[in-house]
Amino acid sequence: MLKTYRCSGPAFSGRSAAAYSALQVVVALAVTVGAAGAQQIRGIVSSAEGQPIGGAVVRPVGGEMWAMANASGAYAFPASVGTYLVEASALGYRTVRQEVTVGVGQVTNLNFTLESRPLALDGISVSVLRPDLLPEASLAGREVEEANPKDAGELLRALDGVEAVRRGPLGLDPVVRGLRETEVGTYLDGARMFPAGPARMDSPLTHLDPSAIRSIQVVKGPYALTWGAGNLSAIRVETQPLPLQDSRPAGSLGVGYDSNLQASETTGKIFGKRGRVSYFAMGAWRQGDDYKSGADRLIQGDFESWEGRGKVGFDLGENSRVVVGGGYQEQGPIDYPGRLLNADFFESTNFSATFNWSGLGTVRGLEVQAYRNAVDHGMTNEGKPTALDDPMRMPPFALDITVASEMTVAGGRAAADLYLNDAWSAEVGGDVYLTNRDALRQIRNAATQMLMFESLMWPDADIDDIGAFGRLAWTDGRTRVAGTVRADFVSASAPTASAYFLANVGTDLDDSETNLSGAVTISTDLSPNWTLALGAGSVVRTADASERYSDRVPASKAQTAAEFMGNPQLAPERSNQVDLWVDGGFERFAIHVGAFVRRIDDYVTIEATSLTKLLPLSPNTVFQYVNGEATFRGLDASFTAGLSDVLTLDGGVTYLRGQDTELDEPALGVAPFRTSVGLRYEEPLGRFYVEGSVNLVAEQKRQSKTRGETESPAYETGDVRAGFGLPNGITLRTGVLNIWNEDYVNHLNAKDPFTGLQIGEPGRVLFVDVVWSL
Repeated sequence: MLKTYRCSGPAFSGRSAAAYSALQVVVALAVTVGAAGAQQIRGIVSSAEGQPIGGAVVRPVGGEMWAMANASGAYAFPASVGTYLVEASALGYRTVRQEVTVGVGQVTNLNFTLESRPLALDGISVSVLRPDLLPEASLAGREVEEANPKDAGELLRALDGVEAVRRGPLGLDPVVRGLRETEVGTYLDGARMFPAGPARMDSPLTHLDPSAIRSIQVVKGPYALTWGAGNLSAIRVETQPLPLQDSRPAGSLGVGYDSNLQASETTGKIFGKRGRVSYFAMGAWRQGDDYKSGADRLIQGDFESWEGRGKVGFDLGENSRVVVGGGYQEQGPIDYPGRLLNADFFESTNFSATFNWSGLGTVRGLEVQAYRNAVDHGMTNEGKPTALDDPMRMPPFALDITVASEMTVAGGRAAADLYLNDAWSAEVGGDVYLTNRDALRQIRNAATQMLMFESLMWPDADIDDIGAFGRLAWTDGRTRVAGTVRADFVSASAPTASAYFLANVGTDLDDSETNLSGAVTISTDLSPNWTLALGAGSVVRTADASERYSDRVPASKAQTAAEFMGNPQLAPERSNQVDLWVDGGFERFAIHVGAFVRRIDDYVTIEATSLTKLLPLSPNTVFQYVNGEATFRGLDASFTAGLSDVLTLDGGVTYLRGQDTELDEPALGVAPFRTSVGLRYEEPLGRFYVEGSVNLVAEQKRQSKTRGETESPAYETGDVRAGFGLPNGITLRTGVLNIWNEDYVNHLNAKDPFTGLQIGEPGRVLFVDVVWSL
């Protein structure tokens, strides 16, 4: 896989000088080695009529580097030694892929001829990586999803083995093979992301509008050790990349509307390059209203969100570049029927600076990155039953409940890609993140504003991680073997906690850990069409701020809104997993089968206590985070078949079983058996498409009864989507989701704390989107 290395000097300061110094050492060691010159892939992109196609994008499949053809159709980008599948795509043309081999010090010519394709779709590339971090087999042209999700978590639900928890209209929280929350490391353009809400109203993907996303990669196991710390599984999101070659400004404007949700959206983006400077900018605004489930049950779903994001790249030389980027998003108010409170607002900012260099010699590439992101979050009970007088309740008067929450993350990464010989390569580096979380809850008499309760939900807690990693890989062209090791040094501390916490949990709020993780992967091409991949890994995740320091906060790991206490001395989780994957790829057929077993030692789970609840309306039982053990095993498979030049059939199946061995009952949050099938017709010239899909989900009778989980019934849903290419670069997309108006809930969805019912999924939705490509 071709890699891009992006770096900049560390841009954080303050409380972790040791982390800063560690990153400086890694950067200094990496920058002192290198060599000039580089291999290249270059060529011309033209139409079937021989006309150059300026603005065409050329990139290796599954890689991060890309180039944009100039007005003469010419493109070029640096490449490491190896064999690549390279694709060229352009607005209004069919994508073409060709294989090319790059030798040491070689400039390789690769020309493309593209056929006219009037229907141009502005979509998101979504892929699952094998244990060896290569993409699954797939048919060409089927990577881009013609979807317009309101939330990235909603899009990930379409992947086998991936689910999402719904607590409200936004912030669907991804669950990967039974792993959730900080067990799943989340990265935005390489920067580690964490939530700001103690009740997990916001998954890390919430603070990024889907229109800014270019690609999403999912690793379903402990194999993304070079991405960052504690990745029992991982999700990496990349925004629109910057072009490498001069190009005129390009972009798109889009508007859309969804019935039932009463949701509308306006999005726009522009990118290009002139001389040494490249740029990307986008803006988005979305709003929605309450929606109805299939049974016409009204679900609170008001939301509003707007966002601005951009980045600028500066070419320092032929093989090096600096990219500076940032974004700001504001959301609110947002209804959360699955929480005791609603989100009053979210205000999030993020900034990053990266430098990348590629060349020949022992060091083939360097990456250094520094970033900072922050979220301010306000919560209130406005619109909830607790905000109203009720003589049948204790207390009978209305309450005014507010929570002020803050989260900041500063971090960085440095890595060097090393060429040892034609068979051996390595990657060495280090990374660091520094997190701070603080949340204060106040409860007042709404009429008199007298303060009744005040509690520290998060007590200004710091959790810092300094990590170092190394990866050694060998290949003979047919077989690939790689081993990765990682060491993390973790410190967790809080200056204080509530009197109740100190009296009932403990006064020792500080902890430190040294965690070692490792993984080995082997993949071999059994034939030109079949690949077998094996993986085994053991990765350690430190307990997060909610698990350590919560003071009677509604837990996000359970459906119930009961109160939960933290445990600052929790041992870190260790996930041990073994994977077997088989991929088959043919001209008109692709298949993937993956099976795994996982054991988690010191599994962070919850159990009932005799502690006293804080809120009058909370369930009587207070839970606490504890260590235990759990086992998981599962299977997911998918296929894509080209029935003809215009018809494509695809399908998938997911099975997961989890057992909490400590409590001797099913693990929390295990999704039921699911299967899907879809059929797509695309007109030969690409001027329109139509596709239909059916999802079948079995009932889930295995549930954790002692922790408030309930059964969920089986259901079947169907969707129909279509797209039409119109003149002047206009694309129309429309469709009907949940076409049978099925009344159903996802098994993982939260419960309404006042009714005890799980949050229903939307009933029938008709959507229309119009995109004008510039």
